[in-house]
Amino acid sequence: MVKLTDQIKESLTGTKTLFLATASRDGTPNVVPIGAFKLLDDETLLISDQYFLKTLANMKENPKVALSYWGEKGGYQIKGPVTLHTDDDVFKQNVAWMKEVRPNLTPKSAVVMKITDVYIVKGGPDAGKKIL
Repeated sequence: MVKLTDQIKESLTGTKTLFLATASRDGTPNVVPIGAFKLLDDETLLISDQYFLKTLANMKENPKVALSYWGEKGGYQIKGPVTLHTDDDVFKQNVAWMKEVRPNLTPKSAVVMKITDVYIVKGGPDAGKKIL
């Protein structure tokens, strides 16, 4: 795992929408916008699942995901494996968090991503370069 820099954490927490990419076992891609996410620590991201269908099926078949975002403070592509939680303390914490910040949403699962790679998405000579 890698530890996010303060600059990356600031850009991530200042972003409203991430795009989460998954692929099925046979390689069929899927990408969805997500807005219910937060950093758990410098290496781990929580994504609250309210609506995943193909995304959830893909993560069950292939836990490797990527997300990308761009906001006022920049953006990055982040990759790593996920674990799915539906009936444990992580899931219960996710439900409690959603009741606080978005009471109209009902989580189906909590997706925990361990961050393994970070890439530059900003245009220029370093575009696509792995930085963590």
